[in-house]
Amino acid sequence: MPAKSLDPQEQLAAYAWLQALGTNIAALGQTKMLSKRRKQQDEGQRLSILGNAMQSIANAAQAKITAELRGTAANKKANDLTVAGNLLQSVGNALRVIAGAGDS
Repeated sequence: MPAKSLDPQEQLAAYAWLQALGTNIAALGQTKMLSKRRKQQDEGQRLSILGNAMQSIANAAQAKITAELRGTAANKKANDLTVAGNLLQSVGNALRVIAGAGDS
């Protein structure tokens, strides 16, 4: 039996949860990086990279879905600004992943 496909609003909600999970993982990583122990710092670095990657992917997906909804959006300008904001967040988190991976 094929899986039920989610409507765009359900997809946006699912990606919002992925983004929130990524935010929490990155925050945990940042906290562990404050440790004086190298092992904890290294684990924190990995968690920070993972969390930021999750946020970047979620934001990119939200931007794509929101852009696809432009045709039915009541306020196209607000829709376009939401897409731009999601893309900026995605790029910002991707840059943090790249910067963090360079520290390893």
